[in-house]
Amino acid sequence: MKKTVFLWIVICSVASATVASGAEDIGKVVALRGQARIERNKQEFAAKVQDGILMIDTVETKEMSKTKMLFIDDSVLTVGEKSRVVIKEFVYGKDDRSKAVFNLLDGKIRCAVGRSNSEVQTPTLVAAARGTVIYFETGIRDSVPYTTVVSIEGQVDVRSIDPTVSGTVTVTPGMMTTVLAGKALTMPVKAGEEALNNATMGWGGVNSGMLTDSLANAGIAASMLNLNPQQSIVQISTTPVTIGVVFP
Repeated sequence: MKKTVFLWIVICSVASATVASGAEDIGKVVALRGQARIERNKQEFAAKVQDGILMIDTVETKEMSKTKMLFIDDSVLTVGEKSRVVIKEFVYGKDDRSKAVFNLLDGKIRCAVGRSNSEVQTPTLVAAARGTVIYFETGIRDSVPYTTVVSIEGQVDVRSIDPTVSGTVTVTPGMMTTVLAGKALTMPVKAGEEALNNATMGWGGVNSGMLTDSLANAGIAASMLNLNPQQSIVQISTTPVTIGVVFP
């Protein structure tokens, strides 16, 4: 079993640090349609609105289901139907070292990046962004693993997860790219109507939803999640997280 260190740093007039005795919520489920499950410590339970999210949680949605999560850095993660995503790493503080890493194993997510540097990993790529709204879809097409990235707002830097494939491409608003397993990167192209419709995740228009993406960068997540603004939460895996992905 992987070991995880949870460090709670309290900043005051005299700097001090303590190790929290248990896991701290880094986000909450704020919207849900259909059925979703949360896997935590090898146990699964049905997700409900207002459920807390911890690092290394795996969130899985069923057919015709979707959910939204709001994190303490104001990021909003929308998970589409029949999707599976791992909250792989989360470092939150008052400086530029804040970072969130989401591992999309299968399906679709839309990520409205808040105040942290955000990274999305899939079976074919690694994407890095900050202050953006991005759509990801990953799966198998013609027996080849693929991931499509659509930038709605801001830009995202994309590279292959395969170390033998070099280079990085930057996807700007209204553009998209698809990364195939083991293949060279291709230059982004203009996103078509179908891709943009997919990016709405079935919750209103491109920039709307049950919980709008305007929450990102609005600075309200801390109060919604009952987080003391003087706290910084750092949750880091002490060893690399290895996840076996088996596609049908």
